[in-house]
Amino acid sequence: MAEGEQDSSRRADDAYETWHRLFETVPEAIAVQEGNGRLLEVNDAMVEMYGYAKHELIGQMPVMLAAPDMVDLEATNILLSEAFAGEPQTFVWWGRRKNGEVFPNEVILNRGRFFGQDVVIAMARDISDRFARQQALAESEARYRATFEAASDGLVIVDSPSGEVRSVNPRATELLERSRRQMRGVPLQDLLIPAEGDEGLWDDLWMDGDAQTSAGDERPRSAADAPRLLARAIAETGSHGSLLSGWCMTTSTDELRWIDLGFTRFYEGDYPRVLISMRDVTERRRASEILKAMEERQRLAERLRALGELAAGVAHNFNNALTSVLAHAQMLTRRRDLPVDAVEDMKVIERVAREAAVTVRRIQTFARARDREEFESVDVEDIVGNAVALTRPRWEPPEAPGRWAVEWQPIGEPLMVDGNAAEMCEVIVNLILNAVDAMPRGGRLWLRSGIEGDRVFVEVRDDGVGIDEVTQRRLFDPFFSTKGRHGHGLGLSVSHGIVRRHAGEITVISKPGEGSTFTVWFPHALELRGTTEAPIREVGPATILLVDDEAAVRGAVAQILTELGHTVFVAPGGREALRMLDEHRDVNLLLTDLSMPGMDGSRLIREAKRRWPGLRTMLMTGLAADADSALLALADHLMRKPIEISTLQRSLALVLPPRLGTT
Repeated sequence: MAEGEQDSSRRADDAYETWHRLFETVPEAIAVQEGNGRLLEVNDAMVEMYGYAKHELIGQMPVMLAAPDMVDLEATNILLSEAFAGEPQTFVWWGRRKNGEVFPNEVILNRGRFFGQDVVIAMARDISDRFARQQALAESEARYRATFEAASDGLVIVDSPSGEVRSVNPRATELLERSRRQMRGVPLQDLLIPAEGDEGLWDDLWMDGDAQTSAGDERPRSAADAPRLLARAIAETGSHGSLLSGWCMTTSTDELRWIDLGFTRFYEGDYPRVLISMRDVTERRRASEILKAMEERQRLAERLRALGELAAGVAHNFNNALTSVLAHAQMLTRRRDLPVDAVEDMKVIERVAREAAVTVRRIQTFARARDREEFESVDVEDIVGNAVALTRPRWEPPEAPGRWAVEWQPIGEPLMVDGNAAEMCEVIVNLILNAVDAMPRGGRLWLRSGIEGDRVFVEVRDDGVGIDEVTQRRLFDPFFSTKGRHGHGLGLSVSHGIVRRHAGEITVISKPGEGSTFTVWFPHALELRGTTEAPIREVGPATILLVDDEAAVRGAVAQILTELGHTVFVAPGGREALRMLDEHRDVNLLLTDLSMPGMDGSRLIREAKRRWPGLRTMLMTGLAADADSALLALADHLMRKPIEISTLQRSLALVLPPRLGTT
């Protein structure tokens, strides 16, 4: 062999040795393939990747290394042909190791030369770790998306600080009453429209976290402050989050809803985002308000009960005093030897006492127990008069005389309805007080009553601020109030319930700035309830036992009974009365007061009826509601205080036999 040929052969051997050394030391798996894919050479990394010996691989087709049902061999051959034609190819290919394990490869195909032959150089990289990370990320995103979509709270993702909406879940579309398309790209500040109204709607609005107001910043109390706090929360919230609670908004049906907003900052790449959660707390707030209102109503009921007991006690004492005054004044008036001027003076005393009795009845109406279901015939004129008198301290306060003027003129004829006088008075009082509240700077209030058809009406009209249509639709809803923190929303709803219980109706006509007119309608009572007053007729002389713990009342009533021709025994209490009944078996009538210390009138009548079933009994009391229905049924007659001569004569005629020779 010539020396030149030897040098060429040596250089070729050195070149192959160098190429082979590099081929084997490259960390990526490399295979040399013919145009049809047959393996001509593989490096150690390829042997290690697939677990086959080198001689097991050389001469084989790629299908040997393909994962079954995971590789499209036809597509692989196309890619191989394109690479052999000079077009580099990169793709993911699922391989199968000798032990059966499948794994993903990132394969790069390039055209090359191998010992003078055109070949395809395939470089493969195991991407199992990267694929696992991608799969885990995809699963995480799927879990996130499922959680995001199924969350019971509304979830909104916005840009920071612009607040533009990027993504929303279904619950958010329900709360904001818009579709995803309608919200995407719109600032959240334009979607969370604050409810307009008085300051009470925003009493619970507050913030914490990074967006908390500074020490010198006043707590927001109006709808105008809410957007500023929302924008601040979106811009300043940190990764640990913040809370904006008590947000109030109005729905498309004009319903008020309260939501709590939670803010958490995160990043998508280099872009700051804020995840905002929206929780509807309307029902929780309403339940809390109902509980507070019930507690307040209970406290008010306790105060009213205590005040009612006090008023009843005062009325009882006044009735006793008035009974004595009226009895003595009327007895003196009946004397024929009394000078004319003295008679006139007695009539003045009698008239003033009767007027005082009307005032006492008003107190009794207020004090009457509210749990009595029995209706009675009542005059609406008297109820309106009571309501006007009871509310006078509000519309005629000493510190602001003349600020409010109330005009009411009775029509002068009875307006009878069946009902509970105390409850009906409560309705009119509430309407008067609401009218005064609607005129904070003063104004005029008109009351009118009358009959239209078969209904009695009471009209309360003011020239106050008026009521818009939206508010009118909710005016009688429980716990709805236009007075903010100063109102409980129970006045008109309770009044509405009372009117309905009386088979009545309450209507309102109003416009903003033009005042309001409330009209209450009740069925006209054509027949009066209760005991019809019998004509005064003479009764035969009787023996009467009079029982009352007040000496003045005993003396006055005993004097009238004696003047009427009856024999009278008196007792200061129930036990003494029973002893006297034992001693005087000829007693025809037991006339007793109800409220007495020791044995009261109810126990006395029950015991007397048990011992002497034929004994006639009459109960004296200032308020029938003080006696239970069983007692009223047990007594033969009920006589109300204060007692006048005519009242006593009429009552005696109902329980005692007539004088002989009369009918």
